[in-house]
Amino acid sequence: MVKLLWIPLGFFLIFAPLENPAIFSGNKDKLLFGAKMEFAQLPPLGSPQEKPKEPESPVKGWWEVKYFPVAPTHYSKAGKGIIKAESRGSRSSLFKAAGEKERNLPVLAWGWKVSNSIRSAIETKKDRFDAAARVMVVFGKEGFLKRVGKGEPSGFKIEYIWATRLPKGHLFDHPGEANCKVFVLESGEAKAGQWVNIARNIQKDFKSAFGTEPPPVLAIGIQTDTDHSNEMVTSFYSEPVLKKK
Repeated sequence: MVKLLWIPLGFFLIFAPLENPAIFSGNKDKLLFGAKMEFAQLPPLGSPQEKPKEPESPVKGWWEVKYFPVAPTHYSKAGKGIIKAESRGSRSSLFKAAGEKERNLPVLAWGWKVSNSIRSAIETKKDRFDAAARVMVVFGKEGFLKRVGKGEPSGFKIEYIWATRLPKGHLFDHPGEANCKVFVLESGEAKAGQWVNIARNIQKDFKSAFGTEPPPVLAIGIQTDTDHSNEMVTSFYSEPVLKKK
């Protein structure tokens, strides 16, 4: 007859067949001691778990959003208040939360410079919409599903782009995103290699784009992307700033 020996190891029971129970007669104490030691090494129930570390951002004060499986654009600091973006068939975004006192300010100011436009980009086609430079403003009320700091913030969005084909001053619906309007502020390569300074009344732009009063600003973002065209571009941004006028 086969007998079973059970040994508690933590929360598991190990059953061992005993062809000859006598072989364990001299090791009973050792087996029980080993089981107790195994149980003692388990973490106590309800012990606090270590908080996972936030992904490290390439630029302090901003968080990066990547779009797997596309390779991310390389962002880096290029002097005080300047962000450099290098894209080679890549795409990712940087976002920064609007401060509590900034969320209702009407003007967004920044500067940008691009090495070239994206020659094969077509802004009105979802699978061809790349831009040498892009500044984004996300509007909305922060809540459980709209918390900034983790992933891409959701809400109504305005994008300001350096385009290739569409003329400066053109306003259109984003071909791949709902509740997103796009303003063309520069186009082509006439000003490539030059700094261009911009100041936009984002509240007026929101009314023009959506036909209603804007909610508060949640976040500001930048993006240089060439994932559709597989081209190369280097762009520079002076960090966008919200202000009264």
